[in-house]
Amino acid sequence: MVRLKGTSSEREFLHQVIDESGQNLLECLQCGKCSGGCPIASNEVGGPRRLIAQILGGMKEQALKDPTWWYCVSCGTCATRCPVEINMYKVSTVLCEIAEKEKVTPSEPDIHRFEELFLESVRKHGRVQEMKTAMAYNLRSWKPFKDAGMGFKLMIKGAVSPMDMLAGKRKEDAAVGRIFQRLQQDKNGE
Repeated sequence: MVRLKGTSSEREFLHQVIDESGQNLLECLQCGKCSGGCPIASNEVGGPRRLIAQILGGMKEQALKDPTWWYCVSCGTCATRCPVEINMYKVSTVLCEIAEKEKVTPSEPDIHRFEELFLESVRKHGRVQEMKTAMAYNLRSWKPFKDAGMGFKLMIKGAVSPMDMLAGKRKEDAAVGRIFQRLQQDKNGE
């Protein structure tokens, strides 16, 4: 059995994350396979390995503000690569709930803005319109040309198309809208 050092509040945070996520972070080997395959891990966003180290170290404030789980795209790569099968998506979900409850703001405030625009795109169009979402995000962040070079390269390769922004409504859009309505009703306790 692992004996944990640190204050009782640090140990309490670790056990809260373990209990609520169902993931035994004490088994983490810190091998780095999760971060090695993580599409958002970089120098700025340390990835799952750093986040687990923060949680194990009882660094609650740093863990709740860490951009890793705010940017998590829920791809599951970390879970499939982990030799002890830790599912970081479940851990990220718990951190999100704790941060929301304790009104913790992310270290990068634009994350919420992007999240809102992303969900707005899905709600309106039944899917994400990447180009429109990126343009709206950059405009609202007062950086209108931030991704213009990358956007142009993606258009040349056919990965995105300005025609997507002109796409009309599809019958699936209404179904997605109903899903968002149900989620809002559940959130409001209706």
